[in-house]
Amino acid sequence: MTSTILSAYRLSSHISLTSTRHIALFASSSSSSSSSFSTVNGTTTPTTLTKPKLHYFAFRGRALACRVALFNSLGKEGWTDQRVSLPRFQKNSNNTPQQNPDRLESTNEYITNNLPQLDLPCGTRVSQSHAIARYAAKLQPKATNLPLHFLRNLYPSDDKIDAMICDEAVAIVDQILLLTPKDADPATRKTRREEYQDIGFLRVGMEILEGRLRNSDSGPFLLGKQLTIADLYIRAPLCDLFELGQFEGVDPEFYDAFPRIKACGAAVLEHPLLKAYHQNYKN
Repeated sequence: MTSTILSAYRLSSHISLTSTRHIALFASSSSSSSSSFSTVNGTTTPTTLTKPKLHYFAFRGRALACRVALFNSLGKEGWTDQRVSLPRFQKNSNNTPQQNPDRLESTNEYITNNLPQLDLPCGTRVSQSHAIARYAAKLQPKATNLPLHFLRNLYPSDDKIDAMICDEAVAIVDQILLLTPKDADPATRKTRREEYQDIGFLRVGMEILEGRLRNSDSGPFLLGKQLTIADLYIRAPLCDLFELGQFEGVDPEFYDAFPRIKACGAAVLEHPLLKAYHQNYKN
């Protein structure tokens, strides 16, 4: 059986997009409201939305970067962390047509059969975790009302090479999970995953990330001492897959060959921003 995190990760597609227009819209009109949607007993109805709402499951998965970035910029009260049960999501997905040219205007709660999804007060709904994380990291709180935990440059804003290194790392994590063999036959899956760790993109991607961390001078993060959304993606889902025993068919010793990736994942959880986040979000 495919692992829990890997299965949930497959619920999301992998195209990255971002819109500074909506960043400006939210920054200039955070008190405005628009219609979102909620589903009760299979019936979807519009609701008033006054702040961003993130939809995802009740584990880290591929939404840790989104959640931490939203918390970093908006605090606990500036956004809604909507935890979605798998039965609710599956029921909603079953009611979503596979072909719908007007899906962005539909009254379905989700615009795709994938999570995470971010609903904005301006009415826009976005379905890609990378875009959501970058958007949230670029939001700037008012200088007179900075949260104590606020960390600047969670996504690099000045150095284009640093931004590209972060984008590369996020894409590598994405590709590692996307390309993981998922054959239904256990024997075939085992054989193909052994190849994946020996000569496939799992090894290639891990070697690149390990090398980037080795070249980051002071460490333990990709950009030295500076935590970014890329490090959050390395923590989850990547490190979680190995440390929670979810990467079926991959030798436990394989992960040990990448000590800097392990150290990065551990350092993420010890960072003051993550400690502040976990004080507000226990699970």
